[in-house]
Amino acid sequence: MKRYLSIILCISMLASFTACSSTDKKKDDKKRDRIEEEEDEKDEEEKEPSERTEQTEAVTGNRVTFSTTDRDGNPFDDSVFADHDLTLINFWEPWCGPCVGEIPDLQKIYEDYSDLDLLVIGVYSEETMEDDVDLILSDSGVTYPILRYTSEFDAYQSGYVPTTILVDRNGNIIDTGESYEGIDSTLIVGSRTYEEWEAIITPYLGE
Repeated sequence: MKRYLSIILCISMLASFTACSSTDKKKDDKKRDRIEEEEDEKDEEEKEPSERTEQTEAVTGNRVTFSTTDRDGNPFDDSVFADHDLTLINFWEPWCGPCVGEIPDLQKIYEDYSDLDLLVIGVYSEETMEDDVDLILSDSGVTYPILRYTSEFDAYQSGYVPTTILVDRNGNIIDTGESYEGIDSTLIVGSRTYEEWEAIITPYLGE
């Protein structure tokens, strides 16, 4: 009986977190495929510094650049920023409870503020969970673009999901001053409610 109570307590604690620990797509895939071979991960970790150096150098200043497709194969790139005062890019994964939990709020923000030139974009990297993604998007009534992950997004990962960035019309990432455990304040870490997102985005939208 005590064992079951302990399990329930652990699940409850996990559900209360606003962010799930994560890494970039390559590291996530390797961890999942080789979770029982942790001793062999040292070789992979030694590769990370050079990989992250390349990712950093690929970003010019604070400008966000990318080229990918949505789930239907339609092309999407950074030229989309020019058509909106503000673009909110939300990095999420279907296995992350807080990520899934905030999607309805993001959908409502998109519906309520798209007339004020807000664009919401969702990006996920877990390609092995397409059925789960279908179900999540259907249940949440998502109409904003959901894009495929590309390595160009690696520079905007915090190590947690969800992580969100705001981008202005010129493609520049906005520093909102939000901070989480010393992570770059251009990265908004963790899920937010509708009201919290509303307070964050409205200063950057036209009247």
